[in-house]
Amino acid sequence: MDQANKKGGNHPTASYLIGSIFIGITLVVFVGVLYHLTFSTHGPQLLIPLKKKYFTKQQSTILTEARRLEEFEIHRHFHNIVEFPQIPENLRSVCFICHSDYPHSKNKKVRSLLNMHTQYFVCETCHIKEKKETMIVYKWYNPLNDNPNGPFFGTSYDPQTGNIMEVEDMMSKMTPYFKTKDKIEAAIQVQDAPLAQDYMKVRDKLTPEQRDGVKKKFHVNIKPRGHECNTCHTKNGILDFKKLGFAENRIVDLEQLNVKGMITKYEKFYLPDLFKETKAKK
Repeated sequence: MDQANKKGGNHPTASYLIGSIFIGITLVVFVGVLYHLTFSTHGPQLLIPLKKKYFTKQQSTILTEARRLEEFEIHRHFHNIVEFPQIPENLRSVCFICHSDYPHSKNKKVRSLLNMHTQYFVCETCHIKEKKETMIVYKWYNPLNDNPNGPFFGTSYDPQTGNIMEVEDMMSKMTPYFKTKDKIEAAIQVQDAPLAQDYMKVRDKLTPEQRDGVKKKFHVNIKPRGHECNTCHTKNGILDFKKLGFAENRIVDLEQLNVKGMITKYEKFYLPDLFKETKAKK
């Protein structure tokens, strides 16, 4: 009698366990069938239209295309693009209202070389137009620091690797300043300026002619064609590399840069097909 009671007492526990297993299997099957009917690419996808309508963020076609072109521009370059921290948009130069991070694209011969320079200085450094009774001097500019003191990116080599030395300050760039007798001011115009802010608010309402009129105000100190290579990459050029904090070996390389001659002396140049496969002769 005791043994019968004992067996009977264990019977409900086994039943609950077996029942739980079947319930679990049933739920898994139910969820699988439900997913197959509603969202699975192998089923009728009954709820996909509702998901797209109410839960998917609307994507901008223009923004998607802009990002695609930016990615394409990066891959067109011969040089590797160094990852740089992004400057807040309101502190970026007004140049970026119309131009991208890779503004040189027309001349295939030099576009990668020119765009590479934007890692080290602002657009105005190369495209600045001289003003009467004003001297142009070059200093390091950082939109987040009124008095950057380096070390700055591009001024020295890492003795271990031979690459450009990694530094904490990746935002400072060589920038032209207008110097008069009693003051010095940066030639760069930022998007936070009243004129730039006003233009961005109303530019979609302006006619092409009106836009051109406003752009002339942004380009009042800008020349379309930048400096030639020899203006900077030579001894006694417009950039005083030593005063700007460049290491001696870095200065020598910049002043005697061989690629400068390749650009200025040769109408065409070719890269060798070092990795081109050749068929074995029979």
